[in-house]
Amino acid sequence: MQEKKKTLFRRGVIVLIVLAVLTAVEYYIAFLPNTATPALFIIALIKAWAILQYFMHVSTLWSEEGH
Repeated sequence: MQEKKKTLFRRGVIVLIVLAVLTAVEYYIAFLPNTATPALFIIALIKAWAILQYFMHVSTLWSEEGH
């Protein structure tokens, strides 16, 4: 059980770092001279997917045991 908690914590930290990096990329893209709306939209979708998957545990709604 302790190993599972460590794995889940490590995954959460990795997702947090990925979200922070994607946010920094969004910030950089927003200040580019040409409007990069499609790129910002794609990054936003990736971030939303990561949040739903790892922090909101949406995938567990359809599992057999609900875990």
